Amino acid sequence: MSRFEPGPLVPPKPNGTRFPSLMYPTDPKVELCARIDTYYDLTTAAVFLVYIVFGVLYTFLGYQCFKTVMFLTGFIFASAIVYLICLQGELMPSYGNAGVALLAGVLFGLITMLVQYVGLFVSGLHTGFLLGVASLLTADYLINTSPKGSIWLCVAVLLAMALLFAVLTLYFRKSLTIVCTSIYGGAIFSTAIDYFMERLSMISWVWQRVSLKPVEPPPCWFSWIILAAWPSFFLTGLIVQCTVTGKGIHHEVAIRKKQRDPMLRGQTRAEMRQNKYRYLYQVRTAHGDVISRNFVQAMQSKEGSQSGGIGECSTLQSDATHLTILPDLQLAAYAESEDDSQTEVVTHHQ
Repeated sequence: MSRFEPGPLVPPKPNGTRFPSLMYPTDPKVELCARIDTYYDLTTAAVFLVYIVFGVLYTFLGYQCFKTVMFLTGFIFASAIVYLICLQGELMPSYGNAGVALLAGVLFGLITMLVQYVGLFVSGLHTGFLLGVASLLTADYLINTSPKGSIWLCVAVLLAMALLFAVLTLYFRKSLTIVCTSIYGGAIFSTAIDYFMERLSMISWVWQRVSLKPVEPPPCWFSWIILAAWPSFFLTGLIVQCTVTGKGIHHEVAIRKKQRDPMLRGQTRAEMRQNKYRYLYQVRTAHGDVISRNFVQAMQSKEGSQSGGIGECSTLQSDATHLTILPDLQLAAYAESEDDSQTEVVTHHQ
């Protein structure tokens, strides 16, 4: 079989890369667009398999697993940035770079999980950046900007989109969190599929177009299917979260429920109601009837005005009648648990 030259369906082979596992085979008999190379690096393949799991979590369970998604967002962001910085410095071996990147990812992931606003802001940054990339690809396709355009214009577009969606996510938390997780999950799915199909050839081509590098031949025909998988996964995840997994829940309500008084935890609504009325019954049996303060004062004023004083045989001063004031603080814990019931005032007079 003769050697195939780069053309509209055959992307050029890279001369060298910092990641040996991402290189194409150099065998001249291999036709890149006719077969899928299955010689994967074990470590890199394991990472992308984990990314597929992350993609499922983001796309279909993004809002339901809010805390987990916030942690993974910070973890992926920090670990990727730190690993690329370590590669540029070339100060440590590969395992040292991986260890430092993982440690930084865990620390930043904890911050985005525990501090809600930081997690939402970083999630909005990811969404704005991805949408900025999509807008630049669309503009490049329509007006053929590369390599004539300005690289600073591309940087400004990406930065503006990222900051815009980061701020909007802080205001529209639930709706944009669902959108952000669906977009990010679809992007993770497409990246993982691209690695197993063609060693990130489509991702490399997209980045070359966004960064306004010289125009190179497009990837293989199935690369466009991989790229089309991103909006497909986004729409599917958006529908699933809006109708099934994210319906009827809100992350702020769940957080408030977890912060309730520890004495109310583990008790059902029926148990709280029984405890309240049991306490009222004990008060009444111990101190007589519960009589309103205003009623007692009105009776005292009326009797005093009629007789000029209160006699020794007055019923209001007898040992059989007591004015009992219920401690509101003691009943507050019981009344707080009855969110759907109205406050009941018990008045009994014989």
